[in-house]
Amino acid sequence: MEDKRVELERMTPREEHPLVRPGYPTLPGYPADSSSYGYGYPTPDKGGINFRAIWRTVLKRKWLILVIVFIVTSAATIEVYRTKSIYKATASIEVRKDAATLMKAQNIVIQTDDSDAMNTYMYMIKSRPLLLEVAASLRLDQNPKFFEVTSRKSITEAVQTVFNRVRLSNDPKAPAVIKDIPATDLNKEMTPEEKAKWSPYAGVIGSGLGVEQLPAARLIMVSFTHTDPETAAAVANTVAQHFIVQNFKSKTENFTKTSEWLDRTTRELKAKVEQAEQAQATYLRDHDMSFVGRSGNGSGNVGTDKLLHFYEQVQRIEGERILKQSLYEEVKKGNILTLPEIFTDTQMGELQKKLRELRVQKSQLEVNYGDKHPKIIEITEQIATVEEQIKANVGTLEAKLKADYEKALREEKQLKAILEQSKGEATQQNRAEIEYTMLKQEVETQRALYKEFLTKTSQADLQRVEQNNNLQLAEPAEAPGAPIGPDRLKTIFTWMLLSFAGGIGLAFFLEYLDNTIKTVEDVATFAQLPALAAIPAMAGRNMRKLAAVKKGSGSSTAVAKSDTFTMPGQVAALEARSSVAEAYRVLRTSVMLSSAGGPPKIMLVTSGQPGEGKTTTTVNTAVSLAQLGASVLIIDCDLRKPSTHKVFGVDHSRGISTYLSRDVELDGLIQKLPIANLSLLPCGPIPPNPAELISSDKMKEMLRTLSERFDHILIDSPPLMHVTDPVILSTMTDGVILVVQAGKTTRDVLRRTRQELTAVGAKIFGVVLNNVDYRKNGYDDYYHYRYYESYGQERNEASGD
Repeated sequence: MEDKRVELERMTPREEHPLVRPGYPTLPGYPADSSSYGYGYPTPDKGGINFRAIWRTVLKRKWLILVIVFIVTSAATIEVYRTKSIYKATASIEVRKDAATLMKAQNIVIQTDDSDAMNTYMYMIKSRPLLLEVAASLRLDQNPKFFEVTSRKSITEAVQTVFNRVRLSNDPKAPAVIKDIPATDLNKEMTPEEKAKWSPYAGVIGSGLGVEQLPAARLIMVSFTHTDPETAAAVANTVAQHFIVQNFKSKTENFTKTSEWLDRTTRELKAKVEQAEQAQATYLRDHDMSFVGRSGNGSGNVGTDKLLHFYEQVQRIEGERILKQSLYEEVKKGNILTLPEIFTDTQMGELQKKLRELRVQKSQLEVNYGDKHPKIIEITEQIATVEEQIKANVGTLEAKLKADYEKALREEKQLKAILEQSKGEATQQNRAEIEYTMLKQEVETQRALYKEFLTKTSQADLQRVEQNNNLQLAEPAEAPGAPIGPDRLKTIFTWMLLSFAGGIGLAFFLEYLDNTIKTVEDVATFAQLPALAAIPAMAGRNMRKLAAVKKGSGSSTAVAKSDTFTMPGQVAALEARSSVAEAYRVLRTSVMLSSAGGPPKIMLVTSGQPGEGKTTTTVNTAVSLAQLGASVLIIDCDLRKPSTHKVFGVDHSRGISTYLSRDVELDGLIQKLPIANLSLLPCGPIPPNPAELISSDKMKEMLRTLSERFDHILIDSPPLMHVTDPVILSTMTDGVILVVQAGKTTRDVLRRTRQELTAVGAKIFGVVLNNVDYRKNGYDDYYHYRYYESYGQERNEASGD
């Protein structure tokens, strides 16, 4: 099978090849010019979206994309973990129906709308005085974790959190302890210094406090968010408890003050009753009035009855004067709220209630708005209006009580004057009995007043006791076991997708900026030249295999004696099974079929820039041709920086420069190589005038002579963009093989090289795309690489290797 294949490759094509026609016809996708010959590739279809090209670009830059995704995702992960976890604790307050919202009409209980009360409750919960009391009650200045809500973790802490995340477990948190709030905590008025101290804490509480009504239920949900779950639960519970206590205190405050005033007045009246009884008993003992008991009430004549009548009037009016004087003095002191409701009008109570509600709303608005806000200005005006109305009512009430008091005082004076006159008249009429009766009447009067005030005090105490708190803590807040934010997974995933899209975008931008030749399609598109072969890059694994073979039994294709040229792009020693060797066999076949009438004899191998692999291509193409049994000569015409002798490890002290500059025999300069049918004419000493030597007639004559002795001559030349030597040599050869390194040679260099050669009428066989990384460039026909390897292995196994 191997012999038949070699014979087939050695056949000289006498008939027209199906892809090559005499006269070099136009190939699909190429213009009809002198360069349209050899094996070409059609121009890719540019219509629509080329998904294969997109996929190749992504595969080519996959490591760049993955690195960008890794870096951005890692940075995003660290950044989101710098933000501390937020915990939310919620306490619920049950709002029962208040008795004030129930009205009874004709034995029917009517429930009035109390939605305004619910809204007022929610505003009052967030009022600044309440928050200050909560901060002071919890002693937040002793809690070092409280202000952590405004800070972030360091990068080191965030990284440590990420690494420890898988080992952390959310332990169930114990419910926050709810302490009973002493009444003194709420009754005590804060000083300005205390308010300034607790103000920052109240601000943090207000920013994290949430109040909302549960739909279709009489529940107010009080929630607080914080980085510490226990702190969140403690603050939520304390706010709820403080508000419940404050609400009950507000409801019972008026009743408490009224009860205290009535109690104080009752004790004073009791003391007067005791004094009157003591005076009566003393009078009986001093005057030995035993007859009073025998004659009943002691009534006898008209004078006495008249005196008693006036005395009763004086006692009555004096009692009224005392009461009105007491009420008037309380009003003068400004204690209008301490008066019983029976002595005030209903309008005053409504105004006082409205004033309290307006002040609460103003306190709430001041938390969210400035002093110049229209709502605050409006509610301030309403408060001023209500205060004016209260002031006017207080003035009216004060004037009324003053008039009543003065009237009672005048009547008292008048009756006392009449009484004194009646006393004079009744002096002689049972004086002792009259005095006793007066003392007795005074006792009865004082007792009656005492009983009346005692009854009113009992009623006030009963009303205070009947007041119940319509708020109670339905469910206390517990320390949450899991945070509510931030949503780290969502953020990380979002940044990962954005970085992936950005990486793809950067890959396409770099691909847009990359103007190098990478694929055979690029050769066809930008140079309009056929691609003779694509030489794959040697991977490190294959390089190690190749070095082992060279040090072992050897190979029929190995030509170098040194292992120093087993670097990618400099491979001169190729084992038969390698994909690179198989690619050079493809190049050999393309070159043999590149001209009509017969294989070319003299071929120039050049490139646009140094380091593109022209020497390696020259050597391995020559080796492949020699394997077919044809005599092959390699001429090193790189008279500036020769390297062919290094590949084969031969002496280059004498070579082509010696022949062109001196009169020596050519046969003595050609060196036979260890590989059968392969010879080398080295460069020789580097001359000072390479271009003159190469363009000489002796050079042309030498090529004619050598073409008669060898089947194929391959000339290794310097880079075309640097010197004119390749342009001169191209006019002396049958054709030019242009070597282009994938991913290095730019499009402009390739175009310029083609133009230089075409300008002198050189025939370009095609382009050898060297050092192609099928994996990196994302070839659709990537299977060729595997095919070369597997095919070479099958051949090696068939030969008994």
